[in-house]
Amino acid sequence: MIRSMTGYGAGSGSAGGWNAAVALRTLNHRYLSVRVRGASDPVLERKIDEEVKHAFARGEVEVTVSLTQDPDALRLRFDRRTISAYADELRALADELSLPPPSLHDLISLGAFAPQAAEVPDPWPAVAAALTAAIVGAQAARTQEGKLIHDELVSLLDELSSLIDQVKARIPAVVEELRDRLRERVSSLGVEVDPDRLEMEIALLAERADVREEIARLEAHVSRIRALLDSDAPVGKELSFLAQELLREANTLGAKSRDLEINGLVVSMKVAIDRFKEQVQNVE
Repeated sequence: MIRSMTGYGAGSGSAGGWNAAVALRTLNHRYLSVRVRGASDPVLERKIDEEVKHAFARGEVEVTVSLTQDPDALRLRFDRRTISAYADELRALADELSLPPPSLHDLISLGAFAPQAAEVPDPWPAVAAALTAAIVGAQAARTQEGKLIHDELVSLLDELSSLIDQVKARIPAVVEELRDRLRERVSSLGVEVDPDRLEMEIALLAERADVREEIARLEAHVSRIRALLDSDAPVGKELSFLAQELLREANTLGAKSRDLEINGLVVSMKVAIDRFKEQVQNVE
């Protein structure tokens, strides 16, 4: 089933003392374009970019990241063994010199309470969890809207197929009317014409106005489009190309035909194709 390029998803995750919130919005775009906001770490931004490009094939994707740390993770920690060693040395020295026992201030002034160089946990696990949830939400929205677009495109194809069938049904009558007009013209001139020569002229005129080749190509394009609409692969670009081909064949058909009824049907075809092109612009 085709998917839309428009969607939104949000997610949150916590790991290693980090709390992450991710909002992901996708919009129409000819290619795949990813923008990441709020990730000040280039390594983190690159990982987000890679995950998004793996999840989406086409569209403009805006990712907004918010990162905070738990208060406990920010609390200063000290090396208790170092502090105890300082205290033991000071007490021993105080006993030798008959001095008062060392105070907490003495330990601080000597640098016993220097904070530990704690390793900062990697924020990626928290961001990855939030990003995954946001991607799932956006993909679900794109799939849901894709179903609506699918139904609209199928309806337009049904309309186009009906118009094509009407043109096909009209072709024999057009040839017969062409034969009658040519015979009437010859008769009005009062000139004797060889019947075989007359049929040859009729055949030549009918060949110039023959639109069966354009009809066959239109039907082939419609058949291909119907198959693509049921595909799970990204087919937006091919659908856009086929929409252009439909319009080209309809224009050629209209230019070759000299029949008012067929030309009216061609106008209706172009209207349906234009609506088709408009809807296809939002397909991934």
